[in-house]
Amino acid sequence: MSKYLMNKLIHQVNMNEMAEKEYASNPRAFVEKWEKSQKLKLAPEEREALATKDYGKLYALGAHPFTLWSFTEAVWAHEKPREELVKDYKEKAAKAGYPDFKT
Repeated sequence: MSKYLMNKLIHQVNMNEMAEKEYASNPRAFVEKWEKSQKLKLAPEEREALATKDYGKLYALGAHPFTLWSFTEAVWAHEKPREELVKDYKEKAAKAGYPDFKT
């Protein structure tokens, strides 16, 4: 696994409006294109979680919770009401327990 790379992609989407729009419109294509520009490679489960916007899985894989929440909120803002998103995020994070966030 490359938690560093997974968190780097999340950070990129958080900090770059164009990246956020591109990711939101086609997550799988964005992840594939972005990964090709990197020296390191994502683990298959990281790639799939990013491609499917699976914030519960990303949390369980060790995505940093602060940046992951911003990412989740940004890419899901127009698909779920915020209250529902917060509840679901908390439930999925609780199931994962406290992951190892070391890179």
